[in-house]
Amino acid sequence: MKLLTKSTLYIATLSLFLFFIMGVIFFQVLKNMSLSDLDRELGDLKEVVELYLYDYGGAQVGTLPGIDSLSVRPAGSATQTEDIFGDTLKFDLKTEQYRTYRYLQYILEKGGSNLLVRIYKSTTPTDKLVERVTLMITLMVILFLAGIFFLNRFIFANLWKDFFDAIEKLKRFETTKEPVILGEQDIQEFDELKQVLEVMTRRLANDYRELKEYTDHTTHELQTPLAVIKSKTELLIQSENLGAEEMKLLEAINTSVHQLSRLNSTLTLITRIENRQFTEKEEIGLAGLLDRHLELLQEHIGLRGIMVEKQYRDGGRVVIMDQGLADLLVANLLKNAIVHNIKGGSIVVETGPGNLVIKNDGPPLEFSQEELFTRFVRDTRRTGSFGLGLSLVKKVCENYEFKIEYSFDQQQHTFTITFPY
Repeated sequence: MKLLTKSTLYIATLSLFLFFIMGVIFFQVLKNMSLSDLDRELGDLKEVVELYLYDYGGAQVGTLPGIDSLSVRPAGSATQTEDIFGDTLKFDLKTEQYRTYRYLQYILEKGGSNLLVRIYKSTTPTDKLVERVTLMITLMVILFLAGIFFLNRFIFANLWKDFFDAIEKLKRFETTKEPVILGEQDIQEFDELKQVLEVMTRRLANDYRELKEYTDHTTHELQTPLAVIKSKTELLIQSENLGAEEMKLLEAINTSVHQLSRLNSTLTLITRIENRQFTEKEEIGLAGLLDRHLELLQEHIGLRGIMVEKQYRDGGRVVIMDQGLADLLVANLLKNAIVHNIKGGSIVVETGPGNLVIKNDGPPLEFSQEELFTRFVRDTRRTGSFGLGLSLVKKVCENYEFKIEYSFDQQQHTFTITFPY
């Protein structure tokens, strides 16, 4: 969820809650105020009613202004020391429906007898006033929320513009390019963010540049002494003056130098992939790529008596990537399927509309499945491996946002690569 949308939802939710609470309180206060006014008005009418009852005997009391209804009846022996205010329903003959009334009830002494007097005042005008005020408040709340929405969308969006610009520049930031440079900020917090981001990206770019130079120099410098050691070792092996024990030692040295040279090249390749130095892209036919590497590996496949089954159902599928990385991906997967297969086993190569599947027979892993793509994790039953092949495959997949999955079922290892397009 975006920042502006989330902040709008928070403000709108909080505003609705506050308006609801304040609305209930306001309604009760307004209702109580209106009832207090009616009670005061009924109290004033009490004096008028008593005056007419004493002077005119109640003959013309029905025509008194301000009184909606009046009830006067003998109270008998009933006693009431205080005025009573209350609410009731009465049938209105004009509208032919029940209406709410506020009444004042008291006992009036006249001519030695008690009269129970009730003065009625309709609450309809007050209720309509409360309804209108409530409607106005509701409309004001709706307008307020609409105002908040547009305020966030236009005014706040303008205030946060520099922040969103910084995010977009960070998305496009690459360590191989110049550090992020942001414009002048007129908000203190954004100015601090600008300074931090510029320092951070500059440091990242410098660190990457230094690491790249170190890697390149180290690789270059290592290759020369390794080549010299290897050539000198081969010359010594060809010498006729060495005994069998010396020959074994020289062969071990030569093997170790060869492994060290391969390790150096592989680690350099992983670093270049992680730094996204392979930027060339072209359309590569998946079936043709697989056939070419299977042909190159045919000698190894034949030596182990492995049967290869090809199931191409991709309809001429192409992948868009660097040719070198495509060769690296397929070669390592096929070599892994050959090396970790059983003698006389099988390899199944399948292509679908959106995936590549390579299966091979073999015993279960010696380690957990989660460690399969980790560097230097290898099967100790096989010699001559550094445990970097599948790590390279994983790095290539991450570079192109391919999804790679592994499963083991019925003595068969399965690698599935799903393409995002």
